[in-house]
Amino acid sequence: MADIIKSDAAAAMAHKASTDMAHQASSLGQPRAAAGLQGMGGTLPSLSVRAAGPGMDIKWEEFNYPACFPLIHFDIAELPFRLRKTVRLLNLSFLLVAFICALNLVDTVVLTGMAGLPAMWVVQSLLNLVLLPTAQFGSFYMAYRGLAASDLLLVHRFQFAQLALCVLGVVCATVPYQCINGHLRLASTESAWGEVPSAEAFGAVAVIVESMLWMFSACLGVLNLAQVRRVRVLPSTSCAYNSQPAML
Repeated sequence: MADIIKSDAAAAMAHKASTDMAHQASSLGQPRAAAGLQGMGGTLPSLSVRAAGPGMDIKWEEFNYPACFPLIHFDIAELPFRLRKTVRLLNLSFLLVAFICALNLVDTVVLTGMAGLPAMWVVQSLLNLVLLPTAQFGSFYMAYRGLAASDLLLVHRFQFAQLALCVLGVVCATVPYQCINGHLRLASTESAWGEVPSAEAFGAVAVIVESMLWMFSACLGVLNLAQVRRVRVLPSTSCAYNSQPAML
């Protein structure tokens, strides 16, 4: 009986000793393991990505675009990936129209100085620089806001506005009227720049460049219209996308 009690006591003591040693080993291994993970984290690249899509809160009231005169909130990273290409093309249309109008103003000023064109042509070109990019900007924002907020009304309004702007682009590329350099100006027998050879050469180049850019803008508008129509816009129940559109 005494031998049994002694053997049980020895077994219990051996078990306790082994348990203590295992606990001490695990407690010493945790800092080393943590240090090892930290060392690995310092060598691995960052894999974090920014959340995007309907779960993201878009702060429409934080105006940041255009950069020179912020009127709306625009951040392509806040959109789902399937919409980003379409929105980039929409923004490209706005930038292209602004560039064409600015180029036309420069060309008109130069031709006015070279060939003595009426000063009213410069005023008309300046008005076009204000009005046409503004109209394209409004069309861009209707599509961007309509796609991001799943607003069917804005998407439908964009389609009518973009169609009208495409027609206007074709007209500007074709019909010459005062400062508007449509390509039919080259077919006219009467020169719009008088008998100054340098003005005629510069004017011909201006007509070719501007008419091609306007035609490209019209084609890009048609592509944007088709891209937006292909997107399946469903009414959203997310609060982040149901705020009222900002007034332009």
